[in-house]
Amino acid sequence: MSIIAKIRRKYYKLRGRRDPNEKFGFKHPTAYVSADALIYNTENLYLEENCTIYSGSVIMNPRSKFILKKRSGASHNLMVVPGNHLCLVGKWKDEVTDEMKDGLLENKEYDQDIIVDEDVWMGINVTLLNGVHIGRGCIVGAGSVVRNNTPPYSVVAGNPAKIVGFVFTPDEIVQHEKVLYSENERLPLDLLQKNYERYFFNRINEIKKHMKL
Repeated sequence: MSIIAKIRRKYYKLRGRRDPNEKFGFKHPTAYVSADALIYNTENLYLEENCTIYSGSVIMNPRSKFILKKRSGASHNLMVVPGNHLCLVGKWKDEVTDEMKDGLLENKEYDQDIIVDEDVWMGINVTLLNGVHIGRGCIVGAGSVVRNNTPPYSVVAGNPAKIVGFVFTPDEIVQHEKVLYSENERLPLDLLQKNYERYFFNRINEIKKHMKL
């Protein structure tokens, strides 16, 4: 980053705004990013309409994308880490370069995009780790560390985050999506029912233990 760009960024930050000349991968005019949010690479940040990223957030995305879809948001101190360290025999960890990772791992599994689908809410102090995909309509509880993909409309909590419930029943989701989505965008009832049984009904005892009920 040039000296002029750094000065501009500091100027706008002091006034509680982001530099309008920052180059995002995509940023809808209605998307909001706090002036003090630390973004390693704005060109790898994609924000659809009515998205929010509040103060204290850190988006560590130098090589991978963070995609936040429409009407999704996070409370304060969101941590996004689309990357991971590779350990090699005979190498100190700080000696392992991106070029080494790329040469050994063609699919770049240590630097995968993080995607948050639409209508997701993430509470305070949430951490999203390399490659996770947060499904439509999810709620991520405060302080959660998400390491795995989450099915649509699930509620996840804890470290590591686990599914502890669903926002709606499958039938309620169908009614919900009839109002908000066009027919070709709606999730099929059979998929919703399978998710509900697999991640909720069949795990009631595990969920109670996880939540200490």
